[in-house]
Amino acid sequence: MFSQKKSGAVLSYINIIVKNLVTFMYTPFLLKYIGQSDYGLFQMTNSVITSLSLLSMGFSSSYVHFYIKYKSNNECENLKKLNGMYLILFCLISLTAIVIGSILAFNVDNIFNLKQSQISLMEKLMGIMILNVALTFPSSVFDSNIIVNQRFIYQQGRQLMQTILVPLIAVPMIMLGSGVLAIGITQTIVTTLFLFINANFCIRKLNMKFNFRNGKVMMFKEVLAFSFFIFLNQIVDLINNSGPNFVLGIFEGAEKVAIFAIAIQIKNLFFMLSISLSDVFIPKVNELVSQKKEKKVLTELMIRIGRVQMVILLFIFGGFIVIGQYFIHLWAGDKNILAYWLIILMVLPSIGPLSQNIGIEIQRAMNMHAFRSIVLLIFSVVNIVFTVVGTKYFGLIGASSGYVIGMICANGCLMNWYYQFKMGIDIILYWKRTLSVAIPFLVSTFLTLISQLFVPINSVLVFLFYGVIYVILFLTIYLKFVANSYEKQLIFRKK
Repeated sequence: MFSQKKSGAVLSYINIIVKNLVTFMYTPFLLKYIGQSDYGLFQMTNSVITSLSLLSMGFSSSYVHFYIKYKSNNECENLKKLNGMYLILFCLISLTAIVIGSILAFNVDNIFNLKQSQISLMEKLMGIMILNVALTFPSSVFDSNIIVNQRFIYQQGRQLMQTILVPLIAVPMIMLGSGVLAIGITQTIVTTLFLFINANFCIRKLNMKFNFRNGKVMMFKEVLAFSFFIFLNQIVDLINNSGPNFVLGIFEGAEKVAIFAIAIQIKNLFFMLSISLSDVFIPKVNELVSQKKEKKVLTELMIRIGRVQMVILLFIFGGFIVIGQYFIHLWAGDKNILAYWLIILMVLPSIGPLSQNIGIEIQRAMNMHAFRSIVLLIFSVVNIVFTVVGTKYFGLIGASSGYVIGMICANGCLMNWYYQFKMGIDIILYWKRTLSVAIPFLVSTFLTLISQLFVPINSVLVFLFYGVIYVILFLTIYLKFVANSYEKQLIFRKK
């Protein structure tokens, strides 16, 4: 199983690299062939449709918790009932998504400030993407079963195929004249394909069995109580990720949304880097809590994973600070250059909380996730207020103000207090052990930025030169002065 974890983690990072390489090539293509306005229109549509993911109400994240609970107690019949209940539930959610999505599609002209031609296009795009999101709900049941059985190689391999297939199908369609609709059509085709592939894998390979008969009412109540606060988290995530796009669409229009969407794409890279590692340890965390291990064990796990996450996040972030502005110039054009500062503004306060993502899974496993959900929900209201006011008076930069404040106050200060004083996680020890990984980031970033005062980046050759120098500086300082024996073993161990 360790091989599954390690290989899954490696594949997850390969997946992230490929996903972002595809994005970095795909986005300029889209900006060129469908235009800035239609690209912004797609992002606005995506923000609206993504809101339908709230209908899952946190049930997906609860599956692992209850599956391990029943499996640890050898309750085979309850496992079948859990699978049956989840499949029925998510099929009903899928139908609800279609109904609500259709209502939204017929009211596009009442929600956004768009031209008549844009309204017609957005209605068609929403119709396609509603079907896509509806299909993801039943598919998530099988995704959860794959994760809880720790089949990380299959999971990440499948995601890698999805990443490659979408642009592979969409690009020819766009070039043949399908325009922005090709993106939605492609995503729906690929989602349908992998729904059947996932179902087949779970039923045939993992022996996933279902019980659709009565007797699941009490189980549903228990799952609902646990899932409610995860549902609140999803509301917060939606506000943080899609709220600014929605607000910008109302106050500024599709062109500004496109700039912000470019910033969000790169910001999301950091979230993917963090989540991909912590996801691999979700079953392990639930097992440790189920076995009632000491808090010291959970603290050590959080430190070990947190150090690795922070190294990776700071390595990528420092590289972006050094060469990111010229990268935006090459990738998306100078009209989108403001995205560079938006990315730095949003990512910097996120590094600490993202390095602690495994702590969220510990909270859920301990059934102590209510506090985080309530705090983040309160700050999501603060986020909306600051986003609206900030957008109105400061435009794009102002649109990120609510997110930054929430990240610092809620995800940072209040959650660290909760870990330390309520959950028994030694967060003071965590920071003592992890802060040292910032040394290679600070030194390598400072030296390369100072160098740019004398030799600015004004060509691809200089751009690549600074990238190579930064990598060499960071890795040399990290491996020589900062990395511990566990981290060196991860890097250099062949098996």
